[in-house]
Amino acid sequence: MDVNQRPVHLRPVEREDAFSLAALRLQQDKELGRATRDRFVGEYADAFLEDFATYRGWLAEQGDGRPVGCLLALRVRKLPTLARTGRPEWWYVQQVFVSTDRRREGIGRRLVHAAQDAASAERVRWLRLNASDAGAPLFDAMGFGDPMDRLREWVPGQAP
Repeated sequence: MDVNQRPVHLRPVEREDAFSLAALRLQQDKELGRATRDRFVGEYADAFLEDFATYRGWLAEQGDGRPVGCLLALRVRKLPTLARTGRPEWWYVQQVFVSTDRRREGIGRRLVHAAQDAASAERVRWLRLNASDAGAPLFDAMGFGDPMDRLREWVPGQAP
């Protein structure tokens, strides 16, 4: 079967996906030239399971169950204020990745669209991410833009 005809199924991430997500993270990091380390997969899986409730995510799988892509977003909830009722939530998209052999098939677009649909349905205030040079065109095409002018960042250890 032609690679472009292999079906891919998207579904929400579950606790049982910890090792699949770890394998995708390892694949992504190796692709970026990062050195591997012993027990990384277990370390990743343990950390993911510990913080599972704070994430939203989607996994892309081939028909044979092989994971070929994922999107993970950290849920950030503000405490109540007098200015608004409820606890506004926004998501920081930490990872969007598609295996090299399945790129240019629209899987990344489908993952981002799944997150956007869920965010809209759950009345999330916004999605934020740091786009790589390779990912920026996808995110731009999907309606992501520059955040407000007031956004600032501080890094410990940097001189003012």
